[in-house]
Amino acid sequence: MTGDDVRTVTFARPGFGKRGYSPDEVDQFLDRAAAELDARAAGGPASMGPDDVHQVVFRKPPIGKRGYDESQVDDFLDRLEAALGGAAGPGPVTELNGRPLDR
Repeated sequence: MTGDDVRTVTFARPGFGKRGYSPDEVDQFLDRAAAELDARAAGGPASMGPDDVHQVVFRKPPIGKRGYDESQVDDFLDRLEAALGGAAGPGPVTELNGRPLDR
């Protein structure tokens, strides 16, 4: 996965009645991830790791607005986590509806 792959990914809006993830928060995080992949490709040191991706939590957009489809974002984050050196494939669920699960 490259920084360009991250910059060009698009996500659908969630189904009717669902708010999804805040697009601004997702976009800001993916900008950081793209910069990280670019820096690594240029031989720079790692400043973001798979744990950063695994632990990120996004809020919902304001009521009446629809953000990004949660399952599409989560699937992409699983691939990003693997690209940054994490376990391949989806890991355990650590959030539900944008909030960390109590363990």
